[in-house]
Amino acid sequence: MKILFVSESDRFNDGCGQMLLTGSELRSRGHEVLFALPGTGTAGRRIAAAGFPVRDLRIRHDYDLLRALKLRALCALERPDLIHAHHPRAHAVCLLAKSLGASAPLVVTRRIIFRIRRNPFSLLKYRSRRIARFIAVCAAAKNELVKAGVPERRVEILPSAVDMGLYDAPRQAREALRFAPPFRIGIIGHHAWHKGHEVLLEAARPILERFPGTVFVFAGRDTEKLRRKAAVLGLNASVEILGERADVPELLAGLHLFAMPSIQQGLPYALIEAQAAGVPAVAAGVGGILDVLLNEETGLVVPPQDSGKLAEAVIRVLSDETLARRLAANGLERIQREFSVSVVTDRLEALYQAVLRP
Repeated sequence: MKILFVSESDRFNDGCGQMLLTGSELRSRGHEVLFALPGTGTAGRRIAAAGFPVRDLRIRHDYDLLRALKLRALCALERPDLIHAHHPRAHAVCLLAKSLGASAPLVVTRRIIFRIRRNPFSLLKYRSRRIARFIAVCAAAKNELVKAGVPERRVEILPSAVDMGLYDAPRQAREALRFAPPFRIGIIGHHAWHKGHEVLLEAARPILERFPGTVFVFAGRDTEKLRRKAAVLGLNASVEILGERADVPELLAGLHLFAMPSIQQGLPYALIEAQAAGVPAVAAGVGGILDVLLNEETGLVVPPQDSGKLAEAVIRVLSDETLARRLAANGLERIQREFSVSVVTDRLEALYQAVLRP
């Protein structure tokens, strides 16, 4: 197969990471993968550095006619068997290109769980029969598509993939980590209201009373904004705010527990990474977290926005090394079984083949 991946993303975000990871796996299986996205951004440069053809396409908005015409011309030149749009504006412009004559079947991935607008243009974008298949990364994302009028038969849940090999060394390092105070509890992800970073800060005091010296680690874009909240709560000495980091596997290797107290959440890639690294997890039971974490089996699930319950669950895990190791081992096994890049690409390949042979 010849597959064209399309994105408007200039920055190398999680979605672009998935494009590169699954694209690399598809290429290793003999498929031809090319990319259309901003060629000079960090995403385009990183993908090109991996040896993929990158065609510069700078999508400005959903109704970018010039880029739709450029995409149609690219399809006429490259003749891909299939187009796969990976981000919202790419979805709209790929659909517009198809209405202008691009003939390859279109697959669209939706990674977010926010409510789809009900205006006529948005509904047309999602209900169009020109879209052969939607990929939803979690059940909550699929539910939003179906509520917007997409026939359920045209939506398949396919999670983000993880390269397990990246976590072999950190996992081995964690196995040598002494499970004893002072503990390190981490949350990795950009700061936004729905990520619940403040909930973990609010849970810190009872955790510190039970385990003095515990350190709370925050890594991700804009986490510097948490400094004021930490100061107000008197937690400066107990908090490490690291900002955006590229060495996530190594950071995970130094954690005793991973926390994800989200208020809203799509598929939680940071949680998948933590489980791949063998870190026990406590998380809020919202959105795509429930696709990853099985309560009492692969982690502990707590109500969202409840710092008291979060603190109780954290203390429970840190008080019981046997429980912590059981949750971590079960989580690792499930990630290997359902989220590894080979497994996810098997399913993606099958979906492509089904689209091409309806």
